[in-house]
Amino acid sequence: MNDQDQSMLQSRGLKQTGPRKMVMGALRRICGAIAPYDLQKKMAKHGEKMHAVTIYRVLKALEEHGIVHRHPCDGRYSLCSIPAEKGHHGFLHCHTCGRIDEFADERLCTIEDQIARSAKFKPHEHVSEIVGTCASCTT
Repeated sequence: MNDQDQSMLQSRGLKQTGPRKMVMGALRRICGAIAPYDLQKKMAKHGEKMHAVTIYRVLKALEEHGIVHRHPCDGRYSLCSIPAEKGHHGFLHCHTCGRIDEFADERLCTIEDQIARSAKFKPHEHVSEIVGTCASCTT
């Protein structure tokens, strides 16, 4: 776990537990999105053994504090790549190569809230993912 991860946990009022450090370190090594069971396998290859239930609990806590994101398209998780960015975080997901880029835009949150209000719907969270083909795959 690097200093950035430690300060992220601390700034959000989370203790720096062993499981949290291990999961965040593993996600940082992967540099992308991964399913919890695949994360468990990758951690085991690095000698980090952790029960799947613990991984799910850690991911849930980290997600609730904006440290990781659960990708709506496939349920995989990744570290937030732009934690300091204000606004609604969303993803550009390339269906061809699997690359996922994160973006943030305060306007998107406002628009989604307006849509929900007009439908008399009370949102609990916003999740946006645009699935398509990235510039590298279209050339």
